[in-house]
Amino acid sequence: MRLVYEHFVATLTSLIRTPAYSLVTVLIPGVVFIFIGTSVADSREAANLVMASFAIFAALGVAFFQFGVGIANERESPWNQFAHVLAVSPGTRFAATILAALVFAIVAVGILIGVALILTDVGMPFMSWTRLVVAVFVGAVPMALFGIAIGYWSPPKAALPIANILYLALSFGGGLFIPPSSMPAVLNAISGVLPTRQIGELAWAAVQGRPWGLEPWLWLAGYTVVFGFVAATGYRRDEGVRYR
Repeated sequence: MRLVYEHFVATLTSLIRTPAYSLVTVLIPGVVFIFIGTSVADSREAANLVMASFAIFAALGVAFFQFGVGIANERESPWNQFAHVLAVSPGTRFAATILAALVFAIVAVGILIGVALILTDVGMPFMSWTRLVVAVFVGAVPMALFGIAIGYWSPPKAALPIANILYLALSFGGGLFIPPSSMPAVLNAISGVLPTRQIGELAWAAVQGRPWGLEPWLWLAGYTVVFGFVAATGYRRDEGVRYR
């Protein structure tokens, strides 16, 4: 646990020292919500649903850009090369990175919720808020692993466009921009197996006061295992290329 904590502090400190990059990542979802979300939040129920979708959008952006693109760009840095030769397992580094991602996700989601509270009629019981937070941050774990996988598998110059494409595709396909019920049948079927859709199902149920089903949790558990394996394989591959 101490190694996880030390690496977490180092990762968090590194990100805080680049505010131009960090601030953009945490502020963009709130800005997009101002221009898009407020235009469709015409009732309390609609405002709650849109806010929940954009909260997922905010956490996803942190996972993809703060860590996916960041890791890809830092693979050539002296610190990253030094970290590779330390007696630290991929699991330790990933755990620390996920914790750092959750810290930034808290900031991004907090700003988004603050904007929604000021500009829309968002409002729900305390338990619904609690369930929403749980859904978003549990869902952020597999997405952080996906971001790490992007970072280790993508060439540095290709990481940003790849992250952008996946970010928008998963957000749109997962129903974060338009309700799944409004999608064509084929797109809705594809949406039903995406990780963002599973997080959305949990978040939307939370704000509507509906009980959670088991299926989204199983999907997210499966995605956590798959993305963790892909990220670890990418890490070992990068390590082998540099230190064989």
